[in-house]
Amino acid sequence: MKSHTYRALMLASSQRKSLRHPRFTRSMASHLFNSPLPMSPYRCDVDAEPLHRYQPGGLHPLELGDVLKNGRYEIIHKLGWGGYSTAWAAKDKKKNQYVAIKVLVSELSHQHEIKILQAISTLPNGHPGRARLNQMLDYFSLPGPNGTHDCLVLQLLGPGVADIVESYCEDNRLPAPIAKSFARQALQGLDFLAHHSITHGDIHTRNLAIEIPNLHSLDERSFISMLGQPQTGAVKRMDGKALDNNIPYHIVRPARFQNARFLLSHNPSIRIIDFGEAFLKNRAPRTLHTPLALRPPEAIFGDILSQRVDLWSAGCLIFELVTGQPPFDTVMLTTPILVQQMMEFATDVLPPRWELKWKAMAENLSREEESLTLHQWLEEVYFDGNKHPEFSVEDIAKVAELISKMLRFEPSKRATASQLLTHDWFR
Repeated sequence: MKSHTYRALMLASSQRKSLRHPRFTRSMASHLFNSPLPMSPYRCDVDAEPLHRYQPGGLHPLELGDVLKNGRYEIIHKLGWGGYSTAWAAKDKKKNQYVAIKVLVSELSHQHEIKILQAISTLPNGHPGRARLNQMLDYFSLPGPNGTHDCLVLQLLGPGVADIVESYCEDNRLPAPIAKSFARQALQGLDFLAHHSITHGDIHTRNLAIEIPNLHSLDERSFISMLGQPQTGAVKRMDGKALDNNIPYHIVRPARFQNARFLLSHNPSIRIIDFGEAFLKNRAPRTLHTPLALRPPEAIFGDILSQRVDLWSAGCLIFELVTGQPPFDTVMLTTPILVQQMMEFATDVLPPRWELKWKAMAENLSREEESLTLHQWLEEVYFDGNKHPEFSVEDIAKVAELISKMLRFEPSKRATASQLLTHDWFR
C-alpha cells in the first residue's frame, strides 16, 4: 500500500472530484456520453446534456412552461441531467406543491427502479428511517417524438451533501454535530430498508440530499429565487434550417441553489436518493456500479451480493462525513490497489474463497513498507494540522470503532444498521 504520506498528498489533491457519480448529477454524463461524440447538426451555447441524445430512443425535448400529465405538472426549472434522464422542478397544480420529475430515456425500461420506489411508498410509517428515504409520489408515461418515456415524480430536495461540503463547509468537511446527525440519519434509512428486505446498492455522499425546510410554503417567485433564474440558450441548426420536432428549442442550464449554506442550520434532515441500483432480497444483481473506491469487496471478487453491501459502503460514507474524504485512495486507483488498502483497514482476514483471485490480482503489485490501521489513518486525516478539529481524540476513536464494525470482508460479520445505531458514538 502507498505510504501514509503519499496517500495524504494524493487524497488532499483529489478530494472527491473523482467520485462524481453519473446518475442524476448536474453536470456529469454517464458512460454513454464518455464515448467519442458523434457530429451533431445542432449547437447551443448552454453547457448541458449533449444534443445528439435527443434522438429516437433518447431524451425527451422539454421546455420551461410545458405542462405534463393532463395539465397537472408545470415545468418551472431544470434540476440536472445524466446519461439516462433529465430532471426538472415542477409545480403539482393538483396538490399545490413542488416536485422533481425525472424524465427517462425511452430506449431502456426502468420498471425495476419504479417497482422499488413503489414498494417503498407502500411501507408503513412507524420506523424513523421511513422519513430518511426520498419518496416517489407519482409516475406516468410521456409519449413524444423520441419514444415513450417513463416519468418519476419525486419529492423535491436540496443539493447533495457532497455539493454542500464542497461549496460551503470550512475545511471541506461538515461541522461535527451535523456529520454525526447525517451518519445517524443514513443508518436509520438503511435500517428501514433492511427491515423490509431492500438494498440500496449505491450509498455515498452524492446520494444523500438535504431537505428544504418549508419548501411548499414558498411562492413561485421565492422558489425560483432559491434555485436561481433559469438561463437558457437557443438551439440552432448549423445549416440554418428549421429544427426537427425531436429537438428542444432551448437548452436550460441546470439550477444552482443560491446561498444554500442556510440548509445546514436548524437541525438539517437528509434523505437517501437514487434507487437505480437497489434490489430486493433474493433478486441481487451480479455486480454493482458504485464508485470503485466505495465498492464492497464481495462485488470486486464476484461473490454473491446481499443486503450487507450497504454496510460496507456505509462505513466508507461515515468516514467521509467525518473527515471530508473517503477512506481509500481515489487517484490512479486500480482494483488490486484498492484490495490492498482494504486488507489494512478490514478487521478480519480475506476469506479463503477469494484468495486465488487475490493472488492473481497481486502478481504485479508492489509491496509497501509503511501502512496504517483504520484508526491511525482516521486520526491522521481528521487531525490535519491545517484544519480545525471539532471532534476530540476520544470521539475519533469511537468513530474508528464504529466504522471497523462495517469494514469487514465477510459480509455476515458486518454489524447491522440497527446494531450500529446503538453504538456509544451516537449516544
